[in-house]
Amino acid sequence: MFTLDGTIQARRDLNLHLASPVKLSPAGRVVEQIVVPGREGTLTREQGWNDRVITLDLIIRSRDVMGSWRIAITALSNAKRIAFRHDTGVFYQVKSTTLTELVRVSPMMGQFQATLLCDPFAYLTKADRIVLTKSGNITNPGNAVARPVFTVYGSGRVFFETNGYRVDLKIDSDQLTIDSALMECRKGNVAQNQNMTGPFPTIRPGKSYVQLGPGISQLVIEPRWRNQ
Repeated sequence: MFTLDGTIQARRDLNLHLASPVKLSPAGRVVEQIVVPGREGTLTREQGWNDRVITLDLIIRSRDVMGSWRIAITALSNAKRIAFRHDTGVFYQVKSTTLTELVRVSPMMGQFQATLLCDPFAYLTKADRIVLTKSGNITNPGNAVARPVFTVYGSGRVFFETNGYRVDLKIDSDQLTIDSALMECRKGNVAQNQNMTGPFPTIRPGKSYVQLGPGISQLVIEPRWRNQ
């Protein structure tokens, strides 16, 4: 079965059962094909990744089918994460959920379908924060490039570098946070992109060296390791 948002178990909390195996689309690249006159074949340009689609054929077994259905569709509609018992060690980030109508199969049973639109990648559940107080190596255990959150502690004009990405920052008070997935630099909830120069850094699979420049007392990385 599956768990929503780390705590809501489908069978125990929602009276839900799978009517058929889970349908899980792969993470597919979006590729642009470019025709160049006189060239044999096309040029290809990677544009990103398609969203992943998870389809659940669900059965409710309950003395109160309608009441259980209302609870279940609320939980599914509000869910931000889903993890499966048969797919241990990863979870999927849910963007939106589409639900079909409820079909009453019997007085104590109903059936419906949930389609979850998710981020392309499967995120590793074991992704502890990394704290660096000096330059050193870190290891991405996933098989896809990660887009972490970096929180830089220090003051003045500082920089750090990883995988050839150098980021220069102007820190006026204590810290700045760089979210590479959202492509934003912030202090709390206040945008600070004007105090950042350079690309939003990523971390490739395997070992990477992180260089901390002068003025940085600590770099905290929320890694968001992920697999294709």
